[in-house]
Amino acid sequence: MKFAAPLFLYALPVVWLTLGVGLWLARKRRRALFQQFAGPESKWSDAGFSNKRKLWDAVLTFLAFTGLMVALARPLYFQFDERSELNGAPYLIALDASRSMLAADVRPTRYSAATNVLDRFFAETKGDRIGIVTFAGVGYLNAPLTFDTSALRTILSYINPLTLTDPGSSISAALERAARFFTSNNLPQRTLIVISDGEDLDGKALTLARKLHRDHSMTVHTIGVGTAAGARIPSQRGGAVMNATGFAVVTKLDENNLRRIANAAGGRYYRLGADGEGLRQLREEVLRPLAEKAARSESENYREGFFVPLALAIGALLARLFVGAERVVRRRPLPGILQENK
Repeated sequence: MKFAAPLFLYALPVVWLTLGVGLWLARKRRRALFQQFAGPESKWSDAGFSNKRKLWDAVLTFLAFTGLMVALARPLYFQFDERSELNGAPYLIALDASRSMLAADVRPTRYSAATNVLDRFFAETKGDRIGIVTFAGVGYLNAPLTFDTSALRTILSYINPLTLTDPGSSISAALERAARFFTSNNLPQRTLIVISDGEDLDGKALTLARKLHRDHSMTVHTIGVGTAAGARIPSQRGGAVMNATGFAVVTKLDENNLRRIANAAGGRYYRLGADGEGLRQLREEVLRPLAEKAARSESENYREGFFVPLALAIGALLARLFVGAERVVRRRPLPGILQENK
């Protein structure tokens, strides 16, 4: 809940103080006038008003003024409806398309497993604005933020790691490309999801992620693809990629690197899982709250709620009439002189 005119709430203590002082001065003046009329010893002429009713009358008066001030502040309550969902969470997904993602320790390959999960993820997504970045040695913006998940699925089907001419695996390249996009478009919410096996040959991703989070409020979540045992990287010519000493290069999932990058950039790390459960968990724990946060920033997603405090104020005024502090008197014995004459 928020208020369209919170200045009335800030003035509420002043209203309470003024009302309290006014009631106290009125009571003091009434007592002085009564003593001037009936004398200091005026028990015989006591009107017999109930002290409890007077107390309730004061409480209801304060409650009525409080309700009126809150109603003037225009309380607004959030309503998450279909129109709110159209302003879903904005985020970029950076997909690792380096040669190491062709390893087959996840069937059929790391890259195929990731794209299959992403395809289902896009099919199930409603309202989010999603963009795609692919990276190997260089980061490429394949799709800016869009609601059209069908187009994203089509773009995803055309991306092939074998067609990328930039060798290597540079997560920092994906971070830099995403940061340029967020900055140039002046987006308030800057969230990047990196799907990778964690290999970062230049070793700059951790430092860059920390800097981007600190200076540009960019949050990075990471999803690991692969296994700790790893697998050989297939070569275009067949067989496996060999190192300088003639041994086959084995690539392994570097969860520690992905976890450190996420922690440095204020995000979370998830393992993709056999059926994409990591990405689904990220949706529930991160993206849904992010979508609600984005919707809460839009004023059209709020409804007027002034009628609640206004009804409370009117109810307090009606209850004050019912209490009748200066209309209902308590029964008391007659003065002695009247009892003798009786």
